[in-house]
Amino acid sequence: MAKHTGIARRLGALLTTAALACAAPAIAADSLKVRMDFSPWGLHAAMHLAVQKGWFEEEGLKIDVQDGTGTINTLQLLAAGQIDVGQVSVGTMAVAMENGLDLVSIAGFARTGDLAVMTDAAQGVKTAKDLRGKRVVCFTTSPWAPFIDPFLQANGMSRSDVTMVMVAPSAMISTYASGNSDAFMSQAPFGMPMVKKTRPATAVLLADSGISFPSYGLATTPAVLKQKEDALRRLVKVQIKAWNYIYDGHIEEGVQAILARRPNANLDPDVLRGQLQAYRAFFASPTVKDAPIGLQYDSDWQAAIQSMERAGMIKSGRKPSDYYTNALLAN
Repeated sequence: MAKHTGIARRLGALLTTAALACAAPAIAADSLKVRMDFSPWGLHAAMHLAVQKGWFEEEGLKIDVQDGTGTINTLQLLAAGQIDVGQVSVGTMAVAMENGLDLVSIAGFARTGDLAVMTDAAQGVKTAKDLRGKRVVCFTTSPWAPFIDPFLQANGMSRSDVTMVMVAPSAMISTYASGNSDAFMSQAPFGMPMVKKTRPATAVLLADSGISFPSYGLATTPAVLKQKEDALRRLVKVQIKAWNYIYDGHIEEGVQAILARRPNANLDPDVLRGQLQAYRAFFASPTVKDAPIGLQYDSDWQAAIQSMERAGMIKSGRKPSDYYTNALLAN
C-alpha cells in the first residue's frame, strides 16, 4: 500500500509539473515584415520554401512575406519604416541611397548583373546599338529605371533614338508578348522564361555596356539592423540554407512552394522552374571563385561603384562598405 502511495505521489508530481509547463506562456517569436520586389516569381522560392518547411519557426521567427510592386517601391517602404527587410536588386539600392534613402544590404544572392533588354529573337538584335528605332517597354519602379539613360548614353544613344513606353508592372510582359513593343527591359533570367512560350526573346545584357552591379539580395535599414540584429541574423541564416537546398537538386520543391503559397496568382510552373534554373549562373560572384551564397565582396562592389560612377549614377568617393555588411553571416 505504501509502495502504491509513493508511486501515486511521484506520478502526481510529474503530472503537476507537466500541467504547469503546458500552462506556461509560449515565448513569442520575433516578427519581421519582409517585402519582395514584385508579384510572385521564381526568385521568391527560398522565402516561400522556408515558410512552408517551418525553417523560420525553428529559428523563432514569424515572417510576414509580402508581394511587391517593384524594387524601388520596396526600397521606399523600407526606408519609411513600413517593412523590416526587402528582397531587392541591391544595385538599385545603391542608386536609391544617392537620393537620400538610408539602406544597407545584408546578404547577396544573385551577385552577377542580370539586367537586359529582351527583343524578339526573330529581329536578330545582337548589340545595344541594334535597338535604335525600337519600341521598348519598361515600368517606373523597375530595377532598370535608373539605368535607362546611362545605358543609352554608353551606346551613343538617347531616348530620342528609341521609343520608351512606361507601363504598369503587371502590363510589361503582356505588352511585349502581344506584339505591342519590340523589346522589354527586365532581368534576363526572369524575362526570358516568361515569354518563351509566346514570343521567344534574346537578351542584350546591361553588363555588356560596361555597367556592372550586383543583383538580388536582402536589404534593410541601419536602424532596423541595430534594433533587430539577432532576428535578422536568423533570417539570413534560413535564406542561405534555403538557397543551398534549392540548388542542391531541389528546384522543384522551390517551384511547388511558390505555387502552394500563392495559389491564386495564376502562375506557370514551367516559368518558375525556368527562372530558377536560369538564375543559378547569376548566383556566382563575378570576382570571387566558388563564393558561398550570401557573402558579398569588396571586389564585386568596387566594380559596381566604378561602373555607376562612370554612368553618373552615384557620386565619386563611395566605398564598398557604404553599401553592404557581412556581419550577419556565419564566419
